Amino acid sequence: MPAHPPPAFIHPLRSRLVRHAGAGLLCACLALTIQAQPLPPTVPVSAITAPDRLSLDGTVQAIREATIAAQVAGTVAAVDIQAGDEVHAGQALLRLDAREAGQTRQAAQALIREADAELALAQAELRRRKTLYEQRYISQAAYQQAQARAETARAQAAARHAQAGAAQTHQDYFTILAPHDGLVSRLDAHPGDMVMPGQPLALLFDPEALRIQAAVPQRHAARLAPQAHVQWPPGYPDLPGTLPVQILPARDPGSLTGTIRLALPPGARGPAPGTPVRIQIDLDGTTRTRLWIPAGAVVRHADLRGVYVLDTDGAPRLRQVRLGPSDGDLVEILAGLRAGEAVVRNPDLLSPEGRTR
Repeated sequence: MPAHPPPAFIHPLRSRLVRHAGAGLLCACLALTIQAQPLPPTVPVSAITAPDRLSLDGTVQAIREATIAAQVAGTVAAVDIQAGDEVHAGQALLRLDAREAGQTRQAAQALIREADAELALAQAELRRRKTLYEQRYISQAAYQQAQARAETARAQAAARHAQAGAAQTHQDYFTILAPHDGLVSRLDAHPGDMVMPGQPLALLFDPEALRIQAAVPQRHAARLAPQAHVQWPPGYPDLPGTLPVQILPARDPGSLTGTIRLALPPGARGPAPGTPVRIQIDLDGTTRTRLWIPAGAVVRHADLRGVYVLDTDGAPRLRQVRLGPSDGDLVEILAGLRAGEAVVRNPDLLSPEGRTR
């Protein structure tokens, strides 16, 4: 006998059972998939107790710096240096045309010889008249006249020697010498240039006597720590990371700032004058606990600043935070996190739903 067909109500029931079983199986698969998702690399929120730190922009300056200028008018005859050369004290840097000055010195030397000859003749005449006066062959007035002529010749000779010395000094001005050891940082003279007294020709600085100068707000000047942290530009690994702070007493009423200086150790060669340097100085009396995370963990979107924080079930959740100042690769968190919470180090590895890609 043929089998009886199942009642009609069995087909909807079977369909509902199949659908419920499929949904349960899908949820189980999704749960297994979510559990199989690897946790993203995280880093704990660090709590560090430290004072407030003031960041300033400083500039490298030369303690010993000289502007090389001419003391006399003349034409540049020779330039013995180039920009970047290292020179020593007393070394000839530039030479001006000194032919006229040389002729003046030669004339002064000739006048010296004439004055010396007249002095020698007057002194010989004085000795002869002194002998005659002692033997009563001439009067006292004649002897005094010889004394006067000798004194006049002596004064003239002294004047001629002084003139010759001035002529020699004037001629020396045509050779410009280095006042101290250093590097030539600038050269503005070329052979054939006509220069005037006081005209700058070159700039010289001592590379082993440098300092950093920066402006600091007056409200912070009284709370600066005695040591400053210096962030040197690349290429100076041997320079110290901290330097003593010198606070100058003067204040600028226009900008409401003071001036600080940080001297490098004697003999230390740092960046050239004019190089910008970042300075950080702790402020006394401002010690508190701060929260820090890597700057790369911050998600930036328009005005939103947030981080992905692992919740209790291990899933990353985006949380808005308020940022403070940065210190290298770290950034301070002013609000939104607690110490010890785990934040995702690389949020770029997460999908928009917060899952690891």
